[in-house]
Amino acid sequence: MQRFNFSGSFLRRKVGAVSPRGQELNSLVESDSLRNRFFSWRGLSGRRYVCSVFQSGEDGFVADVEQGVIVGVAREGATTRPVCVFAAQQGGARRSLRELAHELRIAEWHVHFCSDAEAMRDLAGSLLS
Repeated sequence: MQRFNFSGSFLRRKVGAVSPRGQELNSLVESDSLRNRFFSWRGLSGRRYVCSVFQSGEDGFVADVEQGVIVGVAREGATTRPVCVFAAQQGGARRSLRELAHELRIAEWHVHFCSDAEAMRDLAGSLLS
């Protein structure tokens, strides 16, 4: 049975848990400059959410995003594993994101730019359950 920690308004996955995988965008496979900058995840509804990918060192930009869903992603070799999901306006200060990245070993921030609160629930339900 998986357990989730609720801290503020973001959801965090238990570190050893297995999660569904997202996928790179097939249309960008041949583009050396763009293929690592976008990734898609499926929500509980089956809807596909395309995200912009930012490295953990780019948390200053991610902290400034005002509308959207942020997925903290750990990478273990070729495995991409979401470890937390939260609404962008609740993301907080740069320092908080750096601390979260360090604590959860987040390598990337995947940002789905939107103003739809349902997208956050859909993604969190899929990625963290």
